Amino acid sequence: MRCVLVALVLIAGSTASWSADLKGTMDEDCCGTTFHLRVSHAREKKGTLGEEIIFRLFQGCPGPSLGAWVVGDWLKVDGKLCEVGPGQCGPATAAKICLESMSHRGKHVSGSYSIDFPNARHEEGRFAAKYHHNGPKPICE
Repeated sequence: MRCVLVALVLIAGSTASWSADLKGTMDEDCCGTTFHLRVSHAREKKGTLGEEIIFRLFQGCPGPSLGAWVVGDWLKVDGKLCEVGPGQCGPATAAKICLESMSHRGKHVSGSYSIDFPNARHEEGRFAAKYHHNGPKPICE
């Protein structure tokens, strides 16, 4: 029975991840959450290191945890498009995300995004992010 349950969880989790246009990591600190979402290799230009869309959700200092924002509404966020490697980034003119689901322990989140850039480039779709933090977890007071 336990093996069947584990198999169902793996299938459900991987199915949600397959439907995402962008995949990446998220890191939560005392004031918000930063999402690093890698643009698919299929969409990258030949000879480039790739691109990453970064969203920053400001939650207050200290504010409620990310789980409090999973309500299905669009949230205005800061956004930018960066080249992987050299770290050259261009700011977005508008960005928003909609957090639609979060795992029980808060290690995975998925939702939708919409972002506009000054060169009239517009992107929207779905994303999936996994929690990743380097170093000790911050102590927020």
